[in-house]
Amino acid sequence: MKLLRFAQNLLIEAIKSKCMNFQRIIILSFLLILSIGVKAQRNGVRYGSKGYSETINKGKDSFTRLVEKVWFEIKKENIYIKGDSALYYDKQGIMIVFGDVTITKNDSIDITSKRLNYYVTENKAELRNNVVYDDGDMRMTTNYLDYYMNSEDGHFFNGGKLVDGETTLIAEEGYVVNAEDLIKFYEDVDLTNPEYQLLTDTLFYHRTTKIATTYGPTKTIMKNGEVVDADKGGKFYTDKKNAQYTAGKITTESYEIFGDNLFFDDLRQESRAQGNVKVISEENNIIILGNEAATKKEEGITKIWGNPVLKQAVENDTLYLSADTLISIDSEYDSLSRLLAFNNVKIFKSDMQGVSDSMAYMLQDSMIFFYKDPILWSEGNQIVADTISMEIKNGKMDKLNMRNKAFTINQDTVSNFNQIKGRNMTAYLKNDEMDKILVEGNGESIYFAVDENTLELIGMNKVLCSSMKIQFLNGEMNDITFYKDPEGRFIPPHEIEEPETRLKDFKWHIEKKPTKIEVLGKHANKEQILEDDKAVLPDDVKLETENKRP
Repeated sequence: MKLLRFAQNLLIEAIKSKCMNFQRIIILSFLLILSIGVKAQRNGVRYGSKGYSETINKGKDSFTRLVEKVWFEIKKENIYIKGDSALYYDKQGIMIVFGDVTITKNDSIDITSKRLNYYVTENKAELRNNVVYDDGDMRMTTNYLDYYMNSEDGHFFNGGKLVDGETTLIAEEGYVVNAEDLIKFYEDVDLTNPEYQLLTDTLFYHRTTKIATTYGPTKTIMKNGEVVDADKGGKFYTDKKNAQYTAGKITTESYEIFGDNLFFDDLRQESRAQGNVKVISEENNIIILGNEAATKKEEGITKIWGNPVLKQAVENDTLYLSADTLISIDSEYDSLSRLLAFNNVKIFKSDMQGVSDSMAYMLQDSMIFFYKDPILWSEGNQIVADTISMEIKNGKMDKLNMRNKAFTINQDTVSNFNQIKGRNMTAYLKNDEMDKILVEGNGESIYFAVDENTLELIGMNKVLCSSMKIQFLNGEMNDITFYKDPEGRFIPPHEIEEPETRLKDFKWHIEKKPTKIEVLGKHANKEQILEDDKAVLPDDVKLETENKRP
């Protein structure tokens, strides 16, 4: 203001005296114009405006008011500030800028807002209302941003949004830590990109590596509909579109998959779980334990391996199944949805056990198919065939279909082996006990007659026929009916020779019959078994199960 008054007075005197030459008048006029638009002040700040400016003297609180297209320049920091109007407290080094405010630093960072409080000593900018930060790579919007121009650290609060390429981050509060190349987000954090949405309360985003690290419970909703819930957070490689989590579960259309570590790879459309894996299907009352599991949504495939064990509640019992690998296949056609088991298949149920090389479980029809050297044991009966299928109704085994080279052996109370052989057989069960068996084609049988009272051997019946029907009572052979020209003979005890007591291909595989502990393997922890069983058993069965077990 002193410079302005000096220039004005000097120019007036020169004009009055008419003694000053024209050149000097021009110089003084330029000095006057310059002094009106530009002010050089302490703190290394230059400022000016297109309109007018005035100084309001209030002692130590004196300030300059600037109107219309105001600007400030802090040359040392290469910072340029523009606005519609401003108040500048020179002594305190504080500028308050209003209107369409813009801060530019190094021609690379632009921050806009509707109001700015700038503290020159601290190089701190407090931006309010419609704040937009843009450095060419990242764009951040909020209504409340405190920003330190030297360190380029910032703090937004009461809600903010960041866009970095395809990744959008929303949170209630965030900190820009430039030295660590991090942006830290807190409370109601929502990370979204074209492949998934991530929800958590604490997330650190590394701007260079594009890695987002979450802490605490984290939910990820993927484009394919799968949901990952991590208990302790994880790392998300946003540019590679994959992630790894610590402890939690993956929710698919058919299963909940729990594990110590979880992963998803969007490029491969695969989610995985590792360590103490548990796969649950509430619809089918199934729990599967294992070391690893992977699911591919687009293919409808879930694979479990590493000592997998399946447990399914059936009526008042539990079916256990183990194999090297279990694979669940979902289909848009329910009748094609199935569970496959490969290599070293073993099953255990209180009234039935079995082994085979592989197995297929048709979930909708409750049909189980056993392939390649299958053997089943039920109530003293051993059943073998090239292929065996089991039908389950109302949680109970209802029928067994044995196709090609069917052979059934029943050991009676005095250790005789009653045998039935044929091309195909169908066994019907009632109340989980063998009720009858129908033999079709190339039927052969050996049946030992025993006195019910003395248990002494009466003799042995040996029959050849086309087909037959065997009735059972209390799980043991009771009556046999032969069809189509049967050929048979009764052999008294003293005439029975050992070779005649066995049909061709007779093999008693009792050493292969699995126990519950063998099927469960490393999962044979009784307390864990009980808890897992209770998780899927109907409520009216749980109490009975608890009473049965120690």
